[in-house]
Amino acid sequence: MRKNVLKFLSLLTILALMSTTLAIVMVGCGDKNNDNKNDPTNTNAIVDDLPRGEDGKFDATLLENVQLNLWSVIGLPDQEILLDLVKEFNKQYAGMIEIKVTSVGHYDYYNALDSTYANDYSNFPDVCLMHNEKNIEYALKGYFYPLDELIDKTGIGIDFANAYDNIEKTTIHDGKHYGIPIDAHGYLTQIRQDIIKKNGLGFDGNTRFVPQNYEEYQTLLEGLRALADSGELWVRNINLDQDHSWYQLKNGNPNLDAAAQATVDNFYPVFFHSQESDNLTALYVNGGSLLDANGKVAFQNNEGLKQYITDHVNRFNSKLYGDAGNKEAAFPTGQVVMFSEGPWQVANTYDIWWNNKQLSTAGKLGVTEEDAADPIYANPYTVARPYYMADDSAPAETASKWYGNGHVITVTKKVTSMQKVAAALIFAEWLTQGQDENGNYNLTEWCKAGHLPAWQNVYESDSYQAAAAKSITLTAMGDPADIIALESTRYATTLIAGLTTAVGDIQSQLLSVDGCTVELALEKLLATANSTQEALNLLNLGIK
Repeated sequence: MRKNVLKFLSLLTILALMSTTLAIVMVGCGDKNNDNKNDPTNTNAIVDDLPRGEDGKFDATLLENVQLNLWSVIGLPDQEILLDLVKEFNKQYAGMIEIKVTSVGHYDYYNALDSTYANDYSNFPDVCLMHNEKNIEYALKGYFYPLDELIDKTGIGIDFANAYDNIEKTTIHDGKHYGIPIDAHGYLTQIRQDIIKKNGLGFDGNTRFVPQNYEEYQTLLEGLRALADSGELWVRNINLDQDHSWYQLKNGNPNLDAAAQATVDNFYPVFFHSQESDNLTALYVNGGSLLDANGKVAFQNNEGLKQYITDHVNRFNSKLYGDAGNKEAAFPTGQVVMFSEGPWQVANTYDIWWNNKQLSTAGKLGVTEEDAADPIYANPYTVARPYYMADDSAPAETASKWYGNGHVITVTKKVTSMQKVAAALIFAEWLTQGQDENGNYNLTEWCKAGHLPAWQNVYESDSYQAAAAKSITLTAMGDPADIIALESTRYATTLIAGLTTAVGDIQSQLLSVDGCTVELALEKLLATANSTQEALNLLNLGIK
């Protein structure tokens, strides 16, 4: 019976992946108004209309009102910082270049890109600001120009020697750059240090409250669960204007509404983490890959990923994990001690909410003098990298790293004017390498939104290091050299969908009436990997 169910699920997965695959195969149909758009390397359609000075070199000051339509995948809250940067760029280049930003939602961006490319090419963007892991997939569809030759022709100062190799690789195919890297980031684990300290579950003699390895993380989960089950766990609500008094789960807090406090029944040490970021971290730090050397789906063979799934099932079945739920609301109430979130949320919202000044104000809202004077109780919220650590056999070069994606700037083949190419490259250079009058990189300002710079010269600059010292987000993410980016492949969408589907199916099974065992979870992983391979086989039929 189980195998029949898995076959049915496998078929559903194939059908879902086929819909993506067929869209990829068919985007070459439709509008034929640009003969070069299906040749990934052709730049011959660009008219050399660059304005030049007396020395015969391109002179950007001679550009006149070059309009660029940029599609951005950046959403709130960091979208506001990007728009402010574009506004400043337009101000500095007034009369020469104007960037018009169209913000397209994360889940709509690539469908909109494919649909517009196939059916409404006249409205296709000139520039894409997109995820770096999609760069080569879309370049090989013929959407983007290779940039090295164009950078040389314009003389614009983009030196890839300053880019981090581990991040830059997502933009390279056959030795050519199809995008200019901007940043990188990974999901972060939110942590309630105050609850860990109050319950004596810290490390190094209860002086450190952020676990640093897999074993410490597991011990913390088990300690929290044991105290919660007995009702002895101490918690408090740290939301603004709520009563901040400590109470044990068995007693509750009469000063809080029922929804604003933790109980034995609603408490979990951790909620489910991100299906995409955590499983890719587990895969990559343990030396795995999405594809093997023969181009076949390989993620199902990695022991680190299988251990991640085993832990996922066992932790849920032991009540160490809860379902995804409303974790943002549960975290400040004390209903959960850790959960995963994007760094842009950390950088722009949560630190303000949950390290609020009320927690350091004695005598109000249940805050004692001892609480107010304690640096952990007064600033209980912090963040750290994920805890799906390497197993004993993990390669040393990856064991301490983590998966992250980021963003790139591309120039699309809608552009047939070298002036527009130059304008796009000027914007990319301004964003990634430009500095203000005080020598502060523009990219540092962007990184404050929750991103690591993809450029070593920016990371090592005084302006970035000063910003990082003030940011729990940038401090937690650390060195961009530690990022493991996705393999550069034309199959990114299908492969990520396959791995995400596998973990999503397991999570759904855990929440079902029948529940899920480790054996069933690993069977689901293998079945989804096989379905993903079938989708790749179909996709290959459409490659010319």
